[in-house]
Amino acid sequence: MRIKTSICYNFDILCLINIMTADQYYIDFHKDIFEKYYPLISGKIKQNIHDFIKKQGYSMLSPALTLFISSLSNFYDRNLIEMLNNNTEIADSMNRTPFIFPDDEFSMYFSFFNCAIIPLIGELEAEGFKEYWMDTKLPKIINKCEDVDQYLKKYNVHSLVNQFKNIDDSDFTIYMCSFAKPHGIKLCGNNIISDISYSEKSILSNVTHEVFHPAFDFGRVKQSLQILADKPWVKDAFKKQNPNSGYHTMDGFIEEHIVEALGIYVMVKLNTDINPTEYFKNHDEGSHVISPYFYKFLLENKKEPSQSFEEYFDKFVNELAD
Repeated sequence: MRIKTSICYNFDILCLINIMTADQYYIDFHKDIFEKYYPLISGKIKQNIHDFIKKQGYSMLSPALTLFISSLSNFYDRNLIEMLNNNTEIADSMNRTPFIFPDDEFSMYFSFFNCAIIPLIGELEAEGFKEYWMDTKLPKIINKCEDVDQYLKKYNVHSLVNQFKNIDDSDFTIYMCSFAKPHGIKLCGNNIISDISYSEKSILSNVTHEVFHPAFDFGRVKQSLQILADKPWVKDAFKKQNPNSGYHTMDGFIEEHIVEALGIYVMVKLNTDINPTEYFKNHDEGSHVISPYFYKFLLENKKEPSQSFEEYFDKFVNELAD
């Protein structure tokens, strides 16, 4: 598996949408671009975004938007508005991925595309955003890609990941964006989004984390997920997480903890000078309470090649429950 960087304007403008929600959480990271373009957006689009966020319960929009688009063929150079208008193609493509979206959730997003996202992209581009991106952001992205590609040549991630998850030898692509911060975003296939402001080490950490999503077949570990979900300390952490950096279903919350531990395990094995205890304590405001336990389990319990990850995870939960 060769890890490489790439550039995709479509992903960067979709990442920009988080900032255009006017949530202070995103403004603090991207104040200049917010002040430049938010005043130019029509009041109707602002209201439609506000109404959707209120209905959804959080303002993190870009991960779902980029995930949908990444399921389509040739997403990197197709017209973004045309792709967003093709609801049938998106639904059909997403249904062939491990990511599960109920029909009513598809309908909710497709309605949002029509009333807010598509007209917002149209307004931004009418105000010269694409030209601005080409002139001011693209040169920085190109330079960062060159630095990251050179850095990643030092690391063999594939063999370590394959201890837990079978991944093919196809390229793993990091789409470098300028508006993704503070997120790293998993896309369909061997693809993720990272941000040019991150250090090379942080981008490697994005890779070792996101490559594991989804960690398991949710249906096959349903009982173990319920055991963890019933623990008071897990319930408390789920309730207290920051909605803009958190997960919004308990199953997804737990799976994120498992992926977090796997990613840090790989980073340690790669000798990247990371302190797992400090990382779990501070990352995402310390909400990953299961991760330290699973990380310890990874150190003390070798996964056999014949053992499925679901079986390995069940063993962890059973031992934790004892």
